[in-house]
Amino acid sequence: MPETLEMLRYIEHLRRRWRVIAVACGAAVGLALLVALLTTPRYTATARIFIEPPAGSDSRVAVAVSPIYLESLKSYEFLASGDGLFLDAVQHFKLPRSQSIAALKNSVLKVSIPRNTKVLEVSATLPDPVQAQALALYIANQTVKLALDITRDTERELVAEAQKQLEEARARVEHAERAWVQTSEEPKSGSADRAVQVGTAQAEREAARAAFDAAEKRLEDTRSSAGQRGEQLKVVDPGVVPERPSWPNIPLMLLAAFLLALVASLLYLTLELSFGFERSAAPRSLAPLTRVKTGND
Repeated sequence: MPETLEMLRYIEHLRRRWRVIAVACGAAVGLALLVALLTTPRYTATARIFIEPPAGSDSRVAVAVSPIYLESLKSYEFLASGDGLFLDAVQHFKLPRSQSIAALKNSVLKVSIPRNTKVLEVSATLPDPVQAQALALYIANQTVKLALDITRDTERELVAEAQKQLEEARARVEHAERAWVQTSEEPKSGSADRAVQVGTAQAEREAARAAFDAAEKRLEDTRSSAGQRGEQLKVVDPGVVPERPSWPNIPLMLLAAFLLALVASLLYLTLELSFGFERSAAPRSLAPLTRVKTGND
């Protein structure tokens, strides 16, 4: 029962002081609207890159849905959001620089791969919507080019390594051939040592030829699988020129200002009512008694 009375008293207090809530909310919404109208609008454009598993993979379907594989694609986020690539884009579009490259990149560029997808999203936010779309598409195209260059460099290194192994195997074969010819041309004798030498030379010759054949096949396989090792990146959505600004979000700002003012005003009125109860409940000090003078004094 006391709790019900307190709740009714609280509601009555809010009803009497509704103007405080109305003024606070109205002022907050008006201020938020003024700030939103004075803020320079910024537009966000997004380009999307599809990441296809390596063409040479024997289990492309399994790889495409593997959580570990999808997590490995996060490396392309670092590639697309690299400082070098962004600096090149800033110079290409002659963007104004009033802050460091890192700070400018944080305010302009956003790169992400949505969960459980093979799509890399490149978003650019600028005051000019046309330039925002052009910047997002430029970074997406440069990311595809960088990924292709990295794959080609890796393949050249693999081919060079396979070529080196083949040359070493060829030198080993030539050395084994000479050793076998030299051993076989020596005068025949019935000694056990010569038989062992001939057998050893023959074994080394066959081993060298087997190693050469394996190295030659490895080089052939490396060359034939060129272009099938790395992921295939392709810009599938160049994005469109945004028509509406992404910031300021006026409805969101007005709603946030209204809720904040409402909570603050309710808190103020609650504290006001609480302090009023305390003052009314506090014991009052009594004035000291004074003697009434009589005629006998």
